[in-house]
Amino acid sequence: MRQRVRGTGGFTLVELLVVIAIIGILVALLLPAIQAAREAARRSSCTNNLKQIGVALHNYHDTHNRLPAGFIYRTPAGAADWGWAVSILPFMESSALYEDLNPGESRLTDYYYAGAPAATQALLQTRIKSYRCPSDVTRPLNNLVSFGGTNHYNLATANYVACPGTTVPDATAGGAAALRDPGGLFFGNSWLSFKDILDGTSSTIAVGERGSLNYAAVWAGVGTNNSYGNNGTARTLGRSSFLINFAYHSPENVGKGFSSHHPGGANFVMADAAVRFLSAHTSSTIMSNLGLREDGTATSVP
Repeated sequence: MRQRVRGTGGFTLVELLVVIAIIGILVALLLPAIQAAREAARRSSCTNNLKQIGVALHNYHDTHNRLPAGFIYRTPAGAADWGWAVSILPFMESSALYEDLNPGESRLTDYYYAGAPAATQALLQTRIKSYRCPSDVTRPLNNLVSFGGTNHYNLATANYVACPGTTVPDATAGGAAALRDPGGLFFGNSWLSFKDILDGTSSTIAVGERGSLNYAAVWAGVGTNNSYGNNGTARTLGRSSFLINFAYHSPENVGKGFSSHHPGGANFVMADAAVRFLSAHTSSTIMSNLGLREDGTATSVP
C-alpha cells in the first residue's frame, strides 16, 4: 500500500504580519500600564521618604522641644553652614554620618573648600536614600548649580527642601537681615516649636519636593548664609508662593520653588507629619497660605 505523505502546514506571510501587528498593539497597550505601575511605586517610595522625614522632625521636637533651624547662621556672612536635613540625621537612621560630620562642633564651611581631603569630600557626597525621590533624574552629585562657589566640588543630591514661608528668608546684606522671619517653619536660626503654628499643623507645609526642573537640592545645608540665590539658602529651602512644577527662567526665581517628576504635582509633608500630594494646578494663593504658620488662614489641603 502506498503511504500518502502530507506536507506540514505553515504560516503565510499575511498571517505572520497579522500576528506581528497584534503583538505590537498589545505591547503598545501594556507599556503605558507598566510605566504607570512603576511610577506609582516610585511615588509611593517618595511618600514614604517624606513620612520618615515628618516623623524625624517630630522626634527631633520631642527630644529638643523645638524644630531644627532651617539653616545655621553664624558669622562671617556668606559662609556655608549646616541645614535642617543634617540636624535630623540621628532620627533618619544615619547617626554614624551625623557623628562623623559633628555639626555641633564644626561648620560646613570647614568641610567645603577647594582641596578638601578625600575623606571629607566623601562625607558630604554620601548618598542618603531617604533624601532622594526615585522619580528624579538628577545625578547623585548635584552638578546643576554650584554650591557656594564655582571652584568647589559637588555635594550629594537631595530632593526635599524645607519651607521658610513665602518670601526670601534672608537678604544679600547679611547680618541681622539673614535672620528675618519669612513666616514659615524653617529659616536662619529659626528653632521654632509646634506651639508657634497658629494655623494648625495640618495646614502648614514643613517639607516638600524639588526635582531637577528646579535644580533639585543638597542635604548638607546652604552654600552661602546671606543669599537666597541658587547656590545659597535655596539649596535647602523652598518658597511656598511659587507654583509647583513651574520652570521660572528669571535669575531671581529659577530653582527656588517646589517640583517633582511625578505626573500632575508633588508630595509635601505637613507639620503634623501627614504626607499630601498637591496638584501642579494649586494656586499661588493656596500655596502661600499653606507655607505660613500664623497668617490667620487655616487653609485645607486641596
